[in-house]
Amino acid sequence: MQRLFFYLLVIIAIEARAQYAPSAKDSIYSHRLGELRQIEIVLPELYATDTAHYDVWYVIDGEWNTRTFTNILSFLTAIKLIPEVIVVGIPNRYVNGFNLRDRDFTPTRWKDVDSSGGADNFIAFFEKELIPYINQKYRVSGENGIFGASFGGVFGFYAMLQRPAMFRFYTLGDPAFRFDDQYLVRLVAQQLNSVPFHNTVLHIGGRTGFSYGDMARDKMDSVLKANSPSGLRWHSELYDNETHISSVFKSNYDGLKYAYLGYQTRNANYIPTGGIVVKGHPIRLFLPTNYADIRYTSDGSLPGRNSTLADDHVITDDPSSIRAISFSPSGRYDRELQKKPKTGDYLAPKKTPGNSRRLDMQSKPVDGQLSGVVTIPRDGYYVFQLTPSEGTQLYFNDSLWAQYDPAEGHTRQVVILPLRKGNYSFKLLHPAKKAGDPALDFGLYYSENGQDDWWRNPLLRW
Repeated sequence: MQRLFFYLLVIIAIEARAQYAPSAKDSIYSHRLGELRQIEIVLPELYATDTAHYDVWYVIDGEWNTRTFTNILSFLTAIKLIPEVIVVGIPNRYVNGFNLRDRDFTPTRWKDVDSSGGADNFIAFFEKELIPYINQKYRVSGENGIFGASFGGVFGFYAMLQRPAMFRFYTLGDPAFRFDDQYLVRLVAQQLNSVPFHNTVLHIGGRTGFSYGDMARDKMDSVLKANSPSGLRWHSELYDNETHISSVFKSNYDGLKYAYLGYQTRNANYIPTGGIVVKGHPIRLFLPTNYADIRYTSDGSLPGRNSTLADDHVITDDPSSIRAISFSPSGRYDRELQKKPKTGDYLAPKKTPGNSRRLDMQSKPVDGQLSGVVTIPRDGYYVFQLTPSEGTQLYFNDSLWAQYDPAEGHTRQVVILPLRKGNYSFKLLHPAKKAGDPALDFGLYYSENGQDDWWRNPLLRW
């Protein structure tokens, strides 16, 4: 795929500006906990000027994790791998210098951990007080995520069992499943199959080596493999050469990516997106595979999650037999790819006026229009590609082949046509560029035998 589309081989320049507004301090009195709890709110940079509704991610151990989480989030949103979200950091409460996280994060009273066993109260704080408060005060989508590490990971998993609908996304960093003689592992083995999950997404990050067993990660992974219900999408990640603390960074990063797998390909299509393919003259039909879970079939049947994983392209002379679906763990971005070429025959040139402008690589547009006659030097496949804006239309041989679609915005369009040698009418309309519109970057290329490096053979550019 990378060889095919030279226009995709760009260095992404991330602007040196914040993707999120500075954090704001707030507080809420919890009747469930009998105390005032501080919270930290981080909003998308344009929250004050837009009308969008956002997922909310709750980050426990907020005094340690909120900044790291937000920095990772800023990077992933800047490169469009995930959507922007609202972050709510929940710092721990300290009494006489003593951190009460052990009280809040652990589900049972355990002799080895003082003040443990308050997780049910902390769940009630989220369910009855904090989440309703955030939902009332901010424009939220209704979908929540939680990140917790170590004992915070224990709390996140326990909350998933007790209130599976409270959060859609559960991201856990090196969770201490060894707590209370692996209480949570035993609880999961007993209860997991009876929990009413619905597109719940769980990501667990942690360390390889001794720690994998010491934290009872090996036991939990085994239980999940043996008992995971269909409504739970989960992934376990292990990291070499990390500490208990440093693994939190990678767990944040991979957890957010997994939660929103499919976001980047939510508007993806086959490449070419349209045109004609001749039976007996196959082409490469490309599918987007950069961080995507796209499954396909080649017999016209509907793909499932266990169908063949797309790997760059398929070779076909019958695009109608190819079906592909981009899957996401949450189900939110599941969609079948739609735009692709149809099966047909070679096009022959229609008669063109003798005084028409002859177009070549030196031709320039006039008043937002490039029109005239294009000479096709030999029979074969030819590729038209452009990035449309409002009003963009491409006519070839008196037929409309590409235009701006408001539903897809500025998505790149690539049309492949089998053409006989001759002179063809051509007209490309592209109104004046508006602020924020991408460059048109139009090209017409010869694709010898359906080759994927057709960009080496340009006939016309704008």
